[in-house]
Amino acid sequence: MDWIELYNRTILLNFAIIGGSVLVLWLISIRVRDVSIIDMAFASILLAVTCCGYYFGNGLQARKQLILAMVAIWAFRITLHLVRRNWGHGEDVRYSKLRSWVNDDQAFIWLSLRQVFLTQGVVLWLVSLPIQVALIYGAPSKLGWLAYVGAVICSAGIILEAIADAQLTRFRADPSNANSVLDVGLWRYSRHPNYFGELCVWWGLFIIACENPLALATIIGPLAYTYLIVNVTGKRTLDKKLAREKPLYKAYMLSTNGLIPGPKKRQC
Repeated sequence: MDWIELYNRTILLNFAIIGGSVLVLWLISIRVRDVSIIDMAFASILLAVTCCGYYFGNGLQARKQLILAMVAIWAFRITLHLVRRNWGHGEDVRYSKLRSWVNDDQAFIWLSLRQVFLTQGVVLWLVSLPIQVALIYGAPSKLGWLAYVGAVICSAGIILEAIADAQLTRFRADPSNANSVLDVGLWRYSRHPNYFGELCVWWGLFIIACENPLALATIIGPLAYTYLIVNVTGKRTLDKKLAREKPLYKAYMLSTNGLIPGPKKRQC
């Protein structure tokens, strides 16, 4: 089998995995009336794509093992966290608001397909492009310095995200913190250290993939994911929501970096 046939087969399989997964989840969401199940399955779908590339790809074995290990650790950790946080708590408020856009459930079924599931499918495809290239192509024939740099960044991201999520979970579990703002631990240095850690994971994997110059073309993946987390589904949206709900949050926004951790800002 030549590399073109190998590439086409692997790409088609991964396309089928992502497309099939989001459509099945859409059908399940209709039954359970909960669109947010896509969030709990997001990491598992990316792990399935990685496993497919690992099995069928012609990449350097050491690079394939490194990427599979990174994605597996990330996926197991974040899936467990999201399932523990969301299971049995009903539909996420972001998706519940979508229901008010239409007049009946039938219209919402098709709206959720377009706005949530197919959109998530596109995001999954873009995010997975760097790892697909790294797993499919054999060159270079040994791990270089980019692989080690990317692995460090990715590992740091997993650790940062895990610590930030644990700190936030403990904070939310205390009823006395209902009107307070979490500004200790990692949250003292960033308003969204969990999002920063998430982006480190995928930029780190992109750097590993860039040992093969073809992967430079897949920069659209981490760029699109960064844009979404910062401007659409994550940082900006959550800042607006918390600023409305918690009076102390506006002062927190003025004193604390939005994403990249850093020292507190001086107040004039």
